[in-house]
Amino acid sequence: MVGGPRSRSEWGARSQGRSAFQMIWGAVIVAAGRGSRFGRPKQLVALGGKPMLSWSIEVFASMPEISDIAIVTEREFVEDVQEVAIGIVRSASLVVVAGGADRQASAANGIAALPEHCAGILVHDGARPFVRAADVRAGMRAVRPGMAALLAAPVVDTIKVVDDARKVVRTLDRTTLWAAQTPQLATARDMRAAHTEAVRHDWPRATDDAALLERYGNDVVVVESSVENVKVTHPADLSRAEAIAQEREPVVAEEDVFLIECFVEPRSVDAVMAELESRSARIDGVERDLPNAVAIRAYAGSDALRGFGRRLHALAGEEALFTTHLSHVVART
Repeated sequence: MVGGPRSRSEWGARSQGRSAFQMIWGAVIVAAGRGSRFGRPKQLVALGGKPMLSWSIEVFASMPEISDIAIVTEREFVEDVQEVAIGIVRSASLVVVAGGADRQASAANGIAALPEHCAGILVHDGARPFVRAADVRAGMRAVRPGMAALLAAPVVDTIKVVDDARKVVRTLDRTTLWAAQTPQLATARDMRAAHTEAVRHDWPRATDDAALLERYGNDVVVVESSVENVKVTHPADLSRAEAIAQEREPVVAEEDVFLIECFVEPRSVDAVMAELESRSARIDGVERDLPNAVAIRAYAGSDALRGFGRRLHALAGEEALFTTHLSHVVART
């Protein structure tokens, strides 16, 4: 991005396996249900030796693309959930808010709690503890203005439509049917607008965000999820989830490492290199034989890039430029 990122939401990157424009994301984890089918609230039920909600928090907190996490829970659990989340979330900003009257209202509360610098928003059900970062990223890659995405699984059962007397009316073609899961993802503008329009025009209440995005006019695509992305709804589901938890590998927090190329006048080279080194960047080379500038190449983590554009202009003038390209991902230390 020539000229450098003017805001956090403008960072972009291209790399193998992650070739789409990389937005800064906000994640909403909805965990505000009363657990009527489960028999009790599920947010803090022990699963694999830790609260169920902590599993999905760990995944989103490990992803450098996600700058902000909003967790929505029942009002009486806000402090308990905050205590759990604070012990997990290290780099992202965190907020825990109370839920609304239904799932749609709770999701809207979480969306409203995310800051404006988030260019993309995903909404995830806390009752799906085993979502995988690779699947989330696949959903992220599908998102564009006017196009949303959701994780889903092909329906394997034959589905019958019945009337009030439970008489079969017709049989659906299961090759066209997918079971919606979460997260569900869209640009922040589309996600916020869909929820706003739903309230403004009193649309029928929706059980997921994709339905609102469809009605708002977005194209919505499904991204096939891993088989582990199960939902814990009934007490019997907990036994299956425990088995998955025993086989689950620990989540490793990741950090993006970017190749930075700065183009500055010769007089500014030393100052810019010193600034990069102060941000723990590794200088890779300096090319001085360009016709109008000196090129400085360095590698730095995503955290080190915050505020770098403003600092570069302060040191080298408004004409200084820099580009960033995602180089690789490393475990966060």
